[in-house]
Amino acid sequence: MAPAARVRIKGLYTLPKAQTVVTPAILETVADFFRQYRGRVLGLTGAGVSVLSGIPDYRGSNGTYRVYGSYTPILHHELIQQHTSRQRYWARSFFGIKPAFQAEPNTNHYALATLESRGYLAGLITQNVDGLHLQAGSRNVLELHGTLKYVKCLGCGFRESRSEFQKRLEEMNPEWADFWCQMVRSGKEPARRPDGDVDLPPNLEYESFKYPKCHKCHTGNFMPTVVFFGGNVSEMDRERSYRMVDDADALLVCGTSLTTFSAYRLVKRAREQGKQALIVNYGQTRGDADATLKLETVCENILSPVAAQLA
Repeated sequence: MAPAARVRIKGLYTLPKAQTVVTPAILETVADFFRQYRGRVLGLTGAGVSVLSGIPDYRGSNGTYRVYGSYTPILHHELIQQHTSRQRYWARSFFGIKPAFQAEPNTNHYALATLESRGYLAGLITQNVDGLHLQAGSRNVLELHGTLKYVKCLGCGFRESRSEFQKRLEEMNPEWADFWCQMVRSGKEPARRPDGDVDLPPNLEYESFKYPKCHKCHTGNFMPTVVFFGGNVSEMDRERSYRMVDDADALLVCGTSLTTFSAYRLVKRAREQGKQALIVNYGQTRGDADATLKLETVCENILSPVAAQLA
């Protein structure tokens, strides 16, 4: 069988020459947005919300695609079809998942949870797979692209916690655990990626890396419960995202360039219904033309001050 064609990752939008100057008047404008649509504002978040937690983004000023232009994430069809791609993914994730699991919510996550608890925010749709919105206390959250906390069997659908799966990987690959310790001691810890991946040396061979089969059906291979590039959001999550948009009167978009269509179509749907869209993102987004107001700044300059103002 011929290998499937690679999917080209697009959407490295330009960065602005200057940020929006966040004045008291700007903060009051955002606060008024929440007052006007109290309880009917839907949040839509991306990787920019989690940068303060030590999780890099893709397209920000220090994003993976901007700093490492040659970086290509593993694609859905590669993980499904190719044993060598699974070895590469699980080897890199073997190292990258540890710091990802140690990440803590930051002021952005807590501000959004506060806005929900005080009745201003109806809920959140997030593209992030780090689980930090839920950890911060947000309740009505749709993780549109899934979560890194679990893996699922491609054969029978059995789900296992990623932490338990990590233990099995460590038992099967003690020499790789030693290799990580050597890198840390040498001060050459690899660069992290937003999806729990890391940038390992290009000459590293993955043929020796072992990954377990499903211990329920004993035949299936595992993949994380996330939507990979080239994959699709499940029909259930897609329909739920539509309902959340339909039930809202306004959108607050934070920390995302809206490059993926699964996110952008929600802004497009809201605007087609005549709803307001406030975008807070440092850098051009796919939805800029759809925004009622675009604030060219990082999320933390807006969310925490506004949440405090609405206390």
